[in-house]
Amino acid sequence: MKPVSVLPLVAAILLVISLWGSTGVAAVRGASPAEAHAAATDSITITVSSAFAFDPSSFEVNPGDTVTLTVEQLGDVQHTFTLSSVANFSFTNSNSTADLTSFFAAHPPLAYFQINATPGEKQTVTFKAPPLGVYEYVCEVPGHFQLGMWGDMGSGVAVGPPPAPTIPVVLYVITGGIAGLVVLAVILGFVVGKREGAKHEMPPERLGYPEPKPPAPGTPLPPR
Repeated sequence: MKPVSVLPLVAAILLVISLWGSTGVAAVRGASPAEAHAAATDSITITVSSAFAFDPSSFEVNPGDTVTLTVEQLGDVQHTFTLSSVANFSFTNSNSTADLTSFFAAHPPLAYFQINATPGEKQTVTFKAPPLGVYEYVCEVPGHFQLGMWGDMGSGVAVGPPPAPTIPVVLYVITGGIAGLVVLAVILGFVVGKREGAKHEMPPERLGYPEPKPPAPGTPLPPR
C-alpha cells in the first residue's frame, strides 16, 4: 500500500500551533504581577447583617495603596469589624473571644469598627495597604467569629476560591481541526490502500481457476 502524503500537512499545522502557543505564553509572562505598581486608591465596601458573615468574605489590595474601607449595616445585629495587622496569621475555632481581644491589644489592628444595630449605618476608614501577605478580619462579638464571621484581605496576594479554569475558544477550534485532520488522514489511507490493493490483485487464471465467462445471449438465468 502506498503511503498517504497528508502527514507533512499535519506536521506543518502542529508546528504553527506550537509557535503560536509559545508566543501566547510569552505575552502572558510579559504581564507579570511582579512589575512595579504605582500607588493607587482602593475603595472597598463590606456589608454585615443578621447573618454571621462578612460580604464579601475576601478582597484584594496592592501593597502601598491607599485603602478606603466602608462597612455598612444591613441588619439589626451588633458586630465589630477588626482587621489584623499581622500578615499570614489566622485564628482558629478553638480561639475564644478573650483570645481575640488579647491578640488585638498586643497587635493594634489596621482598621476597627464598632458596628451598631442600626440598619443603613455606614462607617468609613482610610489606611495604607500593608506589605505583601494575607490579613484576617474578624468580628469580636462573643460567638460571632466561631459561627464563621471572618474573612481575608490579600495585599498583593490572591485570596478566596480559585477561579474556574477556562479554555479559550480558539483552543477548541485548533484541537477540533487537528482531530479532523487525523481522522481524514486515516480515512484517506484506508481508501487509497483499498484501491492500490485492488489494482494489484492476482487475476483468477493466475491462481489456477478458470476465468468466469459471461453467459451466451438468450441463456435463461438460473432460478433463485
